[in-house]
Amino acid sequence: MTGMSALDGVRVLEIAHYIAGPQCCQILADHGADVVKIEPRTGEQGRRSWPMHEGDSLYFAANNRGKRSVTLDLARPQGREVLHDLLRTADVLVTNYAPGVPEKLGFGVDDVHAVNERTVVVHVTGFGRTGPKSGWVAYDGIVQAMSGLADMTGSPDGPPTVAGPFVADNVAALQATIAVLLGLAARERTGVGQLVDVGMLDGLLPLLGHHVAASATGHAPTRFGSELPTSFCGLYPAADGWVYLAPVTPRMWARFSAILGRPEWAEREAAEPRWRVHHRAELNPVVTAWTRERTTAEIVAVLQDADVVCGPVQSVGDVLADEHVRERGMTHDVELAGGATVPMAGPALRLAATPARPGDRSPALGEDEDAVLAELGYSAAAVAGLRSAGITGAAGPVDTR
Repeated sequence: MTGMSALDGVRVLEIAHYIAGPQCCQILADHGADVVKIEPRTGEQGRRSWPMHEGDSLYFAANNRGKRSVTLDLARPQGREVLHDLLRTADVLVTNYAPGVPEKLGFGVDDVHAVNERTVVVHVTGFGRTGPKSGWVAYDGIVQAMSGLADMTGSPDGPPTVAGPFVADNVAALQATIAVLLGLAARERTGVGQLVDVGMLDGLLPLLGHHVAASATGHAPTRFGSELPTSFCGLYPAADGWVYLAPVTPRMWARFSAILGRPEWAEREAAEPRWRVHHRAELNPVVTAWTRERTTAEIVAVLQDADVVCGPVQSVGDVLADEHVRERGMTHDVELAGGATVPMAGPALRLAATPARPGDRSPALGEDEDAVLAELGYSAAAVAGLRSAGITGAAGPVDTR
């Protein structure tokens, strides 16, 4: 280990709200980047988003640990002057404001590169910066609905279903993170930054994988619940919960059949490939009867010992208590602005030589602006003048209604 993280020395300016932009920048911060979050004087919208805990937004805290918060009124020329001073030090600018807003407030790509041509500008929007829907406003559920994901999710005889977590937002955050890294890598060769256009809808299409190609064959993908139309797998009730079983290979199917006392199933599958898929309706009641008589722990122990893929269905609480998750360090305690400490999901990537260093605080609104402005050469008097003029400084408590 070097004691360094992968992005040490990289300065990122974040002018973003809600999830996609902030989550991208939190990943960058976890890996050493100095992320300066520029917020309106009333705070970014995520600070007002539920759930709340002792007056602080857990929604906000889950996407903003390890950053430094500065407030600026970008609608005023003096605020833009301060922003331009920050841009002169920036390797990256990340925003997920609607198309046209960056240009209106002085941080469009042309504005940025007029100040610092080396800055990589990543702009996340619902539908991208071009195309007939580029001006549409979007939230996660809208993008899930329009991507085909909702149409493919849920029971075959039920309605389209939007996934519980904010899949579109978080996939866009991951795509934006990749965009930052690609932009920085390209800059190593060219010496200049570039604009990277990240669309939330664009980001979900690759998740559909082979289903995109399959649609060209006349077999459009449909909802199939927890099962797969091409394999024998799915959710089954246990005595104390649910398990997911996936004996998908021939060897797994043979072992699974033997465990259930149905060796003839393996023989039928060997004689007639995909027999188990075609006869799922007959097999499922037998499998269900077997799983209902056993606890999830018993089922998993027996099948994992036989190298048959399976696992319990866990609640979020179960996941947090899972000894594997805990040993992997996938939870990380974060102090909220008000002082309370709560568990959050930790960094998912483990770099052997340059490990992540996740921050342990979610910043209070504007708490770092004195230090950040001093680093730019602003005197204490100059900072006080900006604050008295209403250019910077938190404008009262954040409204969480």
